[in-house]
Amino acid sequence: MDVAWLIVVAAVVVAVLMLLGGLWFAYDSNKRVRRFARSTDLVPGKPGRAPAEWTTATVPEAVLHRRIRYAMGLVYENPSLRSDDELLAARGRLDDAVFELDDRLIAAAAMPEKSSDTLRDIGWSVRWLELLPGEIFYASKTKALADIDATIANLRRPVEPPPEEPENPDDPDNDRIL
Repeated sequence: MDVAWLIVVAAVVVAVLMLLGGLWFAYDSNKRVRRFARSTDLVPGKPGRAPAEWTTATVPEAVLHRRIRYAMGLVYENPSLRSDDELLAARGRLDDAVFELDDRLIAAAAMPEKSSDTLRDIGWSVRWLELLPGEIFYASKTKALADIDATIANLRRPVEPPPEEPENPDDPDNDRIL
């Protein structure tokens, strides 16, 4: 009977520790997500030049700005881009191109008469950037470098719209800005 009681106590202790670990993970993750959402970083660790109210505004320019931020957050989560000098240099070039794109977006927002062509082109560039993290996550170094350079070119001047995603009528984001 003593062994059975010991097993029950050990199982309860393990279950409580797992529960506490899960709660801590959820709390810490939520805290980090909120901190990033409230920050003005365009890329992790580098503040952008957009108005601070764009972190919560619903105007098209602010939404595009946030999409840039979140896409770059995903690029920075790629572990292979942290350990290779060539890939780090490519990510640095991408950072520069993203800041240029965001500056064009800020300038477009400041114009008294907004050009739909300008916002359309910026929307295309943002969509090209959003496709990048998925393309390079498991890619070889050569392919990742080529994809980053192609994305940089599309950020500076998209020559064509990005590929369309299949429409899902249940998707609440169907009316995204492209």
